[in-house]
Amino acid sequence: MNKRLGKRSIRVLAVDPGTRGFGYAIFEGPVRLVDWGTKDIRKNKEHVALVRIEELLRRFEPDVLVVEDCAHVSSRRNRKFTLLIGRMLAMARALGVEGRALPLALVYRHFAKNGARNKQEIASTLAQRFAALALRLPPKRKPWQSEDSRMSIFDAAALAITYLRRRDGRAGRSSIPR
Repeated sequence: MNKRLGKRSIRVLAVDPGTRGFGYAIFEGPVRLVDWGTKDIRKNKEHVALVRIEELLRRFEPDVLVVEDCAHVSSRRNRKFTLLIGRMLAMARALGVEGRALPLALVYRHFAKNGARNKQEIASTLAQRFAALALRLPPKRKPWQSEDSRMSIFDAAALAITYLRRRDGRAGRSSIPR
């Protein structure tokens, strides 16, 4: 699917499924945010999610699809999400897109190097770096509140940035693009 030549950076589509749909972020290299958003899905969730992800794969022609590694001990995903993520990776591979699964523990370790220790701090860090995301940053949630669906955009972006920085072999405080 993706046989472009030239000197462009690697294009990454990161997806974070949730109970109300999924969030996604598309990066071209670690400093260029191409697109982002959420897809709200009400009925026939798994099928519709796969159709929408296939649309993103065909439209943006990423080199890599990055998702959470549900087999890792740090994952708290249930079986339904584990199966969906497995199907997403299989579909990406069938379309000629490399699939990568990263454990959340790795994402947290990556952002902890820059002082972000929880989801809200990671989201704030990403919003500071990418002005377009700042408008989507949900307020800090209270313990009794459900997580805002917009947070899945930041979860996807964190997966993408972690993948790109690990791929580049960079470490330390410079690992989050400035």
